Amino acid sequence: MRKAIVTFGVGTHAELLDIARPSFMAFANKHDYDYYEAQTVGHQRPAPWYKVQCLLDLLEHYDMAVFLGCDLVIVDGRADLPITNSDWDWGWYQAMVVHHTQCGNVPNDDMWVCNQDMIPWLKKVWDKTEYMHHGWWEQAALLDLMGYDHLQVEQFPIRQTDENNELYKNTMFLAGDWNVHIWDTPQPEYARIQHATMWPNRVEVMKQWAKQAEAWIND
Repeated sequence: MRKAIVTFGVGTHAELLDIARPSFMAFANKHDYDYYEAQTVGHQRPAPWYKVQCLLDLLEHYDMAVFLGCDLVIVDGRADLPITNSDWDWGWYQAMVVHHTQCGNVPNDDMWVCNQDMIPWLKKVWDKTEYMHHGWWEQAALLDLMGYDHLQVEQFPIRQTDENNELYKNTMFLAGDWNVHIWDTPQPEYARIQHATMWPNRVEVMKQWAKQAEAWIND
């Protein structure tokens, strides 16, 4: 299987990527991913939207592409993602973690695994410009396509109302330790990837996580 990881950190987020980068590159090297950083993104949309374009570009050449947000740190990368060739044969299009929060059960695409079956859906996400300036940006567009409601008016908690939705049925939901969010209830007992979103001191906490990551990186 041809696998790739892509990320970017633009503007003030470049500092976050500098902290996260060693864990990303070590994970890619350990588990045979090609590693990419988008040096620039477009200016026609808020920056988070361009993760969609990054994934589309990679899926032209790779069987599986993983987007990692720049405010993640892989604190334990000894194991690869629990996805095998046979998993994709079963019809999975994408994989991510669901956060159980005050906003509802929210799939989070800042650690987003896609295979080539996801290509038409990524294009549909990109086309949902009604969410251009939604607070969750492309994630709101993705959740709409997955059958979630309460997105336009942010009338929390959001909920999934159509379990026969094609994209929802073909989503693999990973264990919470692959993307640990401060609002997760309950908090996972163990973390593989820590996510600094909503932390008031992202730089400081990410530096702590990066120090923790040195244990497996240097093992």
